[in-house]
Amino acid sequence: MAFYWPVKRAVDCYAERLEPTETMVTKTRLIDTFFPVAKGGTYCIPGPFGAGKTVIQHTTSRNADVDIVIIAACGERAGEVVETITEFPELKDPRTGRSLMERTIIICNTSSMPVASREASVYTSVTLAEYYRQMGLNVLLLADSTSRWAQALREMSGRLEEIPGEEAFPAYLESYIAAFYERAGQVRLRDGSKGSVTIGGTVSPAGGNFEEPVTQATLKVVGAFHGLTRERSDARKYPAIDPIASWSKYNPVIRKDWVDFARAAFKRGTEVNQMMKVVGEEGTTTEDFVAYLKSEFLDAVYFQQNSFDEIDAACSVERQTYTFKKVLQVMASDFELNDKDEARGFFNQLRKTFGDWNYVEFKSDKFNSLEKEIDSIYSQKKGALTKAGEALLKDGE
Repeated sequence: MAFYWPVKRAVDCYAERLEPTETMVTKTRLIDTFFPVAKGGTYCIPGPFGAGKTVIQHTTSRNADVDIVIIAACGERAGEVVETITEFPELKDPRTGRSLMERTIIICNTSSMPVASREASVYTSVTLAEYYRQMGLNVLLLADSTSRWAQALREMSGRLEEIPGEEAFPAYLESYIAAFYERAGQVRLRDGSKGSVTIGGTVSPAGGNFEEPVTQATLKVVGAFHGLTRERSDARKYPAIDPIASWSKYNPVIRKDWVDFARAAFKRGTEVNQMMKVVGEEGTTTEDFVAYLKSEFLDAVYFQQNSFDEIDAACSVERQTYTFKKVLQVMASDFELNDKDEARGFFNQLRKTFGDWNYVEFKSDKFNSLEKEIDSIYSQKKGALTKAGEALLKDGE
């Protein structure tokens, strides 16, 4: 099957455009549970240099629940492109057990190439994605990075002597970015089958400033925002997605009331942490200090994930649900803790055991043994669910 098509025009040979409702599972806990992406949806990953944008994209390309992955290396350094080309053929596709390269397309466009080719590479990749969507396949397009595409537009606009907009970007920057992301979507084809194109683009704002034009124009059109911060990456908290600033309009893989409760508890603990930076630990009550420790516990055992570990790199929906329920039990419990030192020791012990639990195979003997150890530590301080916690967990999964 082959046909000629202008890459700047969206392929619209389908019967109906559908609302993206089915979650695209990435097996990254923080994304699937708190900031999910739908098949046929759009999302962006802005962040400063070295915060882990490329690693997140590579992890997603390996584990995403899609048929085809297209990587558009738009203006990337040659070293990163070479690494992708040499690494992917050696990786095993978890869905088929064969080489990951068999379902991956890489559009190579390094920073040493002409600026006009950056624009062409982005449109070529999204047209290829639509081509496979017309076959009834689910396609994930990862554009890295849309900032360099925008910079190429700025350079070409300057050479054409067009009227510049904010920060010398062309005045039509927002409409170009919107038109690109609008080509994502789930459709029903004329034979009754369904296909989808999911677009995820990284943004590289100078100095990690999310107020710059490319980031702001992107945020207006995407359905999920995975904002990476220098603070989390410097603290080696990966993926370095900011749990407070990030958001998603799509449905999570876990019950929404569970997610909302955990997000509120984390936000409260973060506020206590900010307060302690001013008044010190001695200026807080034991109750507030425990709220802070609970937020740090959630961050360490659920938000953070090791992309280079054979087991922890990919967490199935079943395991995410099972683990999150156990984490939620801790978050929604009152403990008999006499002072801050006792609270710190208790949560450190619990966090270490939970961390070991994430690195063992799901439902294995070691997994069950560590779960019993977690339950034992939990019961030592006579953990009891609060009324809100009982109402939250009474219906099970």
